[in-house]
Amino acid sequence: MLFSNILPSLLPIWMASIILIVVLSTFKKWPFISGTLSGVLLVSFCFNSLFSSHESEIPVQKQFKAEIVSLVSTNSDWISFDIRLISEHKAFYQSNYRLTWQHPPEVKVGQVWLFTARMKPITSPLNQGGFNQQKYLLSRHIVAKGRVKQAKLLHYEAPIRQIIIDKMTPILHSLSNGSVLRALLFGDKSALTPQQWQQLRQTGTGHLVAISGLHLSVVFGLFWFLSRFGLQRILPTESRRNVLMAMVFAVLMTAGYGYLAGFAISTQRAFVMLLMLVVLTMVNQYSSPWQRLMWALFAVLIIDPFASLSAGFWLSFSALVIILFTLEYSEANSRSINEVIEFNDTGANDAGTNDTEFNNDEVNNDEVNAAKGIDTQDIDTHDNQTQDNEKSIHQVDPSLANNWSYIHLFKMKSRNYFWQLVIYFQRFWSIQWRLAVGLGLIQAVLFGTVSINSIWVNLLMVPWFSILVIPLSIIALVLILLMMLLPLSDEIMVGIGTQLMTVANFTLEGFQLLISQSNHWPVALIYLPDRLIICLMMFVFGLFLLKWTGNIQWRLCAGLLCLPFFMYLTNNLINEENNDLPTNWQAHILDVGQGTAVLIQQGNRGILYDTGAAYGENFSYAERVIIPTLKAKGVSQLDYIIISHDDNDHAGGLSTLLAQYPNSTLISDTHEHHFNLSKVKEPIVNPCSKRQFIWQGLKVDLAVNSKAENDNNRSCIAYISDDKHQLLLAGDIEKQSEQYFIENNSLTKADILLAPHHGSRTSSTAAFIDEVSPKQVIFTAGFANQYGFPKDDVVNRYKIRGIETLVSGRSGQISIDFKPSNYVIRQYRTDIAPFWYNKLFRFGEKVKAE
Repeated sequence: MLFSNILPSLLPIWMASIILIVVLSTFKKWPFISGTLSGVLLVSFCFNSLFSSHESEIPVQKQFKAEIVSLVSTNSDWISFDIRLISEHKAFYQSNYRLTWQHPPEVKVGQVWLFTARMKPITSPLNQGGFNQQKYLLSRHIVAKGRVKQAKLLHYEAPIRQIIIDKMTPILHSLSNGSVLRALLFGDKSALTPQQWQQLRQTGTGHLVAISGLHLSVVFGLFWFLSRFGLQRILPTESRRNVLMAMVFAVLMTAGYGYLAGFAISTQRAFVMLLMLVVLTMVNQYSSPWQRLMWALFAVLIIDPFASLSAGFWLSFSALVIILFTLEYSEANSRSINEVIEFNDTGANDAGTNDTEFNNDEVNNDEVNAAKGIDTQDIDTHDNQTQDNEKSIHQVDPSLANNWSYIHLFKMKSRNYFWQLVIYFQRFWSIQWRLAVGLGLIQAVLFGTVSINSIWVNLLMVPWFSILVIPLSIIALVLILLMMLLPLSDEIMVGIGTQLMTVANFTLEGFQLLISQSNHWPVALIYLPDRLIICLMMFVFGLFLLKWTGNIQWRLCAGLLCLPFFMYLTNNLINEENNDLPTNWQAHILDVGQGTAVLIQQGNRGILYDTGAAYGENFSYAERVIIPTLKAKGVSQLDYIIISHDDNDHAGGLSTLLAQYPNSTLISDTHEHHFNLSKVKEPIVNPCSKRQFIWQGLKVDLAVNSKAENDNNRSCIAYISDDKHQLLLAGDIEKQSEQYFIENNSLTKADILLAPHHGSRTSSTAAFIDEVSPKQVIFTAGFANQYGFPKDDVVNRYKIRGIETLVSGRSGQISIDFKPSNYVIRQYRTDIAPFWYNKLFRFGEKVKAE
């Protein structure tokens, strides 16, 4: 099932019976092949079950009945939420929709509505370094997105969870850390501010406020300990009865906690894993921790075949693998230490016994000497003395020996406790640093970022949350729930509940203070280039082989795996020392929906042509796509930002980019921008008109139609060329400016053309196409956009001339690698990440008049 994540496509329905026959026929002889095909078959079945009634059948506007299952976010007068379809035709795997609603009434989980919504596919912009939204939505079984047009509330019976949340809301609102407590207790993170999220990312502590295996394990351990302690005091027994009863009670309480948390997919996954481990323990089935982990992994994937599409899945199971590996490795060290302790204790016992015997021998020798008459005293007197000595021996020496034994036993136990404490802290530290390094590497692979400070922050905060924050929060919640059974007024309930939650709130003060300082730390969050991430993965795996294998062949393989990391570092050092050396260059046409953003890259330096759109104060393609892509591609210095013209889909992200790259040179002929530059220092705007400069060995020619009457026709066009290849970025110029550039001999042949105005009928005249004569044309247009760009007749105008056409919304990010002899075009969906979950999902296209 994990193997299916790297497949370009899943199995179609008609192949299911054939694959099933192969699975059954290879089950005994080739079980690995049979198991692999079974996993792929189950994932394919899940996919077809979700999309069988939605692929190409959802109209532009649809009416459906659905239940609200979770509230996602609130932004100004908009709300985003997930719904579960209520249909007469029951599917094996339930489909969900994600809807947005402007100016909604009060919306709560559990409400059943009759919605009329404009639906669209889950297909989302895909770029290197950017957030893969459609993969995330698939992991949550969301098959469509939509905007509510009309809605009617049909039914609502407040579930117990919602009743509890409503009663807890005034209590949590009165606390300084109420938003964090709300996330910990109910899985509702909507109250966390963007600033808090940024601080959580910088410190690598986001997992502490997202209910997962850690929280469920702590809750299970808390109630298991309390119930077992109580049972042993009330009904003591030497059998396993109390242990099993405590496990059952702890599982029920953990299930209740999961219910209050909304049983999100990540919570379900963690609970299934915990339940599987508990069941295997209760039935007293012999199995190693690794076997139990495999059973838990199997159960999670059987219940939800799409679980492995979630980043939380990999982080959770990777954490368990690291913990088990560390405990197994440290067990050998612990046994060695215990052997040394036992040896020392045995030696001390032997020495003490010999000393006692030696003292007794000395006394007996004195008696013998006295009996032999060695002393010149009278024999009768000697006999009396001998009797006294015998009494003395029998009365004193045993007590002295017993005292010595107690002292020795105390020392021995103290020494054992000390070494046990040493072993505990050694294991704790081993687990913590391995988790920090291992999960940091996985985080780098999944998100392209590493939080250096997360190592020491988590070293402090994971025990803090496990021992204090989570247990105190849960105990306070349980006490408040018990109070709800009493006939108390709301005012009294809020007052007492606030006092009970105050202790848990106080334990979070230090946590909030710590992460609030992360903005001032020298290294908060490091963005890693994609190539470095791959090299690091190979390097870490190579070190693992060097450590754990003694075979010379494996050690040779380990050395080869470590080699790319050193080659990467060496190559970067050479490039820094030889900036004038000619190198290859790349052009990345980014997928920013219905807008334009092009990155010209050479090494770690770049030029950006246009910045994509921004909508309101909380969404900008510059922040969501462009900056992450710059980081992923290793661009640390953005030398120029060229703004073609003032439309939002071309200049909306300028303020965000200038704040991130304040030393960039801005080139634009628009001096009064509609976007807000109040957050950044007013930049020096350089004109575009007839500007030419050399950048990193590339020739950049800029031109603008100074006689144009509208904003589109005043677009700044850019030629980027080396000695062999030429790229033309045409902005939004229309027929008037196309003719102007032709008459002024401003156009030359280009290998690749960025189509003017996204493929609109206002542009791309036959004369313009013939003058540029490109081999490929790229349309920057969002998938299923409301304008219908690029227009079919415009696309055909290029195709009849033998020009290859590409659309960013269909291809995702389009990267062109220019080399001295040729160039190669790579598309995200088919070349860079050609996996089934990155494919296009088509439905709900609507065309709006231009």
